[in-house]
Amino acid sequence: MVVGAIVAFIGLLVWTLTGFLEVDARVTADDTPQSVVVGTDQDVLLWADPSAPDLDCVVVDAESGSQIRGRSPGGSFTRALDGREWEGVARYDAGSGRLEVTCPAALGEVEVGPAPAIGSFVGGIFATILVPLVLGGLGLVVLIVTGVLFATGRPRHEA
Repeated sequence: MVVGAIVAFIGLLVWTLTGFLEVDARVTADDTPQSVVVGTDQDVLLWADPSAPDLDCVVVDAESGSQIRGRSPGGSFTRALDGREWEGVARYDAGSGRLEVTCPAALGEVEVGPAPAIGSFVGGIFATILVPLVLGGLGLVVLIVTGVLFATGRPRHEA
């Protein structure tokens, strides 16, 4: 159980952080539309260099042709990925999942990925702490009980 607690901690930590670091596409900001395919089960977040000027990207649903309005990311999101720092700058509905993203050349590159779901992230952190704690605690109790029973057991005599 103690080994299971260690494995559960590592697995849950990786699972919790993977969603935050997922990238669907990296778009070259060059004033031309770039096609991107994203999941439709959650919002999309655009990530840009924190030192870049204000994000002024246009996101269009490729199937309907309608422009999707960006909004505040709902918090301050920063991450370091591939040796670069990124900041979550705008949140968009995923629409049909087929998007065309047009960003001004001043931005360099923009990453498109699923917006972090704070509820899932917090739940993942709690699971990462509680599951290994329970497994490790149970494993420790089993080790102590087994050790006490072994130490206080009847002496074994060979006949």
